[in-house]
Amino acid sequence: MNNRRTLFWGAMIATVVCIGISIYYIIPGYDHLLVTHDSTSSHPTHAFAFFALALICVVVALVTRPKSASK
Repeated sequence: MNNRRTLFWGAMIATVVCIGISIYYIIPGYDHLLVTHDSTSSHPTHAFAFFALALICVVVALVTRPKSASK
């Protein structure tokens, strides 16, 4: 049962990180990593990709969330 809790919290942390990276790539003016052209412009493709990863992490967190101990 401890594996589910670990996977849940790992997915929640990954969600927050992916949303942060998505916001980082959408804001113009910063030197963005992992791009091949104009690193200071906005990169909506990268932002969308990390937002999609965040959604996948949310689904994983919902599927593996710990069951309540009330029953």
